[in-house]
Amino acid sequence: KMSVTVTKKDVNVERADQMKINQFSRLNMKLTELLEDKKKKQEELDALEDAELAIEETMGEGLKLFMGEVMVDLDEEQAAKYQERLMEEKKNEMDELEETIEDLESTMKELKTYLYAKFGSAINLDQDNP
Repeated sequence: KMSVTVTKKDVNVERADQMKINQFSRLNMKLTELLEDKKKKQEELDALEDAELAIEETMGEGLKLFMGEVMVDLDEEQAAKYQERLMEEKKNEMDELEETIEDLESTMKELKTYLYAKFGSAINLDQDNP
């Protein structure tokens, strides 16, 4: 968790600077959400990789797929195609998410550089240790 604090060392915080501090704080909250989303998507990708191994191990036996509350019978080829499609979708989602995270981190780095240059040790934009 990251916090933004400005200490009282006769620091004059202008409106434009306060807006930058607020923007940094909002971006930091968004980044935290996106990192959680990334973790969940990685878990979904891992589960799909496990499913791929399970499909390969069926050796031609029929498979059952949960779709909502219904179980559907599939053969190995159908299951493999379905799993590949889901895997591709999740990888694309992960790529988009990582790009968004990189953009956010870049903007935050610029704001952090500006704010530390302006306020020095009077401002804290670093991670809190629980």
